[in-house]
Amino acid sequence: MPFFRYIARDKSGKLIDEITETKNEEDLINGLQAKGLLVISVGPALEVKSKKKADMRRYHRAVKPHDLIMFSRELATLLGAGVTLIKSLEILCRQIESQMLLRAVEQIKKDVEGGYTFQNALKKHDKIFSSFWINLVETGEASGHLPLSLDQVAVYLEENAELKRKIVSALMYPMVLVVVATGAIAVFLIKIIPIFSEIFKGFNVELPMLTQIVVNISTITRKYFFIVIGAAIAIFFVIKKYISTEKGRWQFDQAILKVPVVGQLVQEIATERFASGLGTLIKSGVPILHALEISEKTAGNKVMERELRDVRTAVKEGKGMGQTMQKSNLFSPLVIQMVSVGEEIGELGKMLDRVSVFYKERVNTFISRVTTMFEPIILVFMGIVVGVLVVAMFMPIFSLSSAVKASG
Repeated sequence: MPFFRYIARDKSGKLIDEITETKNEEDLINGLQAKGLLVISVGPALEVKSKKKADMRRYHRAVKPHDLIMFSRELATLLGAGVTLIKSLEILCRQIESQMLLRAVEQIKKDVEGGYTFQNALKKHDKIFSSFWINLVETGEASGHLPLSLDQVAVYLEENAELKRKIVSALMYPMVLVVVATGAIAVFLIKIIPIFSEIFKGFNVELPMLTQIVVNISTITRKYFFIVIGAAIAIFFVIKKYISTEKGRWQFDQAILKVPVVGQLVQEIATERFASGLGTLIKSGVPILHALEISEKTAGNKVMERELRDVRTAVKEGKGMGQTMQKSNLFSPLVIQMVSVGEEIGELGKMLDRVSVFYKERVNTFISRVTTMFEPIILVFMGIVVGVLVVAMFMPIFSLSSAVKASG
């Protein structure tokens, strides 16, 4: 039978952290509750396995969104059940699957034991824990509601991860179609057309213009194939390097917003992220100016970041957010109206949540529609290109056939 680790409290409030062998989790929970224990968490006791097997099965190097979501959820559960922060971190170290996160949490535990606040211990690992994370933890520690703040972090991370999954899933099929279409055209140009080209040389006749163009394209493609591929890869990395700079990122984000369809999608995603993040921070008690500063860093778009910086400057001068957002082309009338109403009634956090939900639904619908439209466009494009190539190859044959019939 498998081994399970459970954490529970007895009637006197004593914490119990043990490993036991049982058929399944349900039987274990029923047995513990029958003994009058308050069950906090139950899970497989992975450490019972050999360390080699456990490492092969459990650990991965990078920190994935799922790792941070599970960490914040489990930490909130343990703290909410009255387990101390140090003990909670110790328990979570046995369950974390990311090597990088595990090392960070082990160091955080040591720092907390050495007198650091949880917030300051997290700051030493800002590549893993964002400013959003750290500031919610700071607010939770100051207000005495750290479990609630960690739950809010988990909800925010889950919503962002879900949106990313939907975008990736929606784009996967169109990308496959593009790759297949490109591959089919490449096969025609590199393999099939040269065979026809050799046959046409034997005819010793002038080729139709369309056929000659296709043959020339095929010859150039075969002759300079590796040079073109190498140049394309080099250009890709040069552009990527340039975009990683401050100026390059700004120009890229500005240009992407002007692209039809894509620009609208990027703008709505940025709006959803802004509303979701700022709403969560404000509801958690983070001061509005500090919340706007954090939202700038998590906007994901340099143009949106600049607009939010202008809003923060205006709010610092005593102006309203809604009033300042009216001057920007990035925020829709709906967003401006909801923010203005939220400011007037003192429910800005709730209004931003509603904006977030609205735009989340819009983004999902938008992606579904674009994906549905994109599929037939790619198929039609592929059909036209392949059709042109086939017609170009058969035109000389038709011409010769007509000439033979006429001479006969």
